[in-house]
Amino acid sequence: MEIIPNKFKKVADFCFELFRIAKLPLYFSKFSNRMYSVFQKIFMLVYKQFRKFTYEELMTDVADNQSLRAYLGLNKLMEYTTLIKFKEMLPQAVLDRLVLAFKELMPAPKKVAIDSTGISLDNASPHYCKRLGMPFKKRPFMKTTFIVDIEMFTILLCKARKGHRHDSKEAKPMVRKLAEEYGADEFFADKGYDDNELFKLVVEKLGAFPFIYQKNQNVPKRRKHGTYRKMTCDTFDYGQYLQRNKIETVNSMFKKRFSSKIRSRRAKFQRIELFLRVVAFNIDRLIRTGHDCIVMLLIKIRRVSY
Repeated sequence: MEIIPNKFKKVADFCFELFRIAKLPLYFSKFSNRMYSVFQKIFMLVYKQFRKFTYEELMTDVADNQSLRAYLGLNKLMEYTTLIKFKEMLPQAVLDRLVLAFKELMPAPKKVAIDSTGISLDNASPHYCKRLGMPFKKRPFMKTTFIVDIEMFTILLCKARKGHRHDSKEAKPMVRKLAEEYGADEFFADKGYDDNELFKLVVEKLGAFPFIYQKNQNVPKRRKHGTYRKMTCDTFDYGQYLQRNKIETVNSMFKKRFSSKIRSRRAKFQRIELFLRVVAFNIDRLIRTGHDCIVMLLIKIRRVSY
């Protein structure tokens, strides 16, 4: 694995730039004691995802890392309960704005794909569950839907919910948001998203060609339903469609780097932890692909003058 010098200082710079682009206030309340800013707390939560620490391990690590504390301006080490309370009152809208802020740091996507994956909410071992006679085949999970730039291997949009729901119902609002925030030339999806209304949204709203694999490929075009589904039958290229497999690579990278399990027990904390992992994953991708080289100088200048 590549060794990146001063990686977490770069992470701090990216967090600060996302904080600036999202236009977040330094303090959420005018009654705040102003000991720690919102930026410092958000960075600590993102840093926790990078290191896969518990709160106690996080505080121990930061206490020993004097250079990082000086870089963040942490004159006094915060208690881990401060982060828990901050996480409890952190609005979902703030996390959405942080994820969307990446559009200022990445090139405009041309090829995007959508897919869903499951994040486990149970840390119990399947082996011991089976030995104890406990049900383990259907375990609690969070259904997570990603829209990914398959050229940059970065996550553009994320949506999470507990339990089952049809893929096409999850995709429609995400495609509308993708059209408003990004845009694309080609849209890839598997046959779980074979819905004429979704085809219509991709063509009319997003302005992209829908490489969506249709069910029942052996059925003649005249017997298929949906105007937009019929329009793509003659121009659908299966070889081009196979680029959709790259989103499976992103799902694998995401889970291997930041784990496929979430430790939090409350539903709100689970969603917050997932979105923080998305922020950490995108930052990690930007650093490892070298896209930070041009941005870093501007970030440091803004950070000093903020």
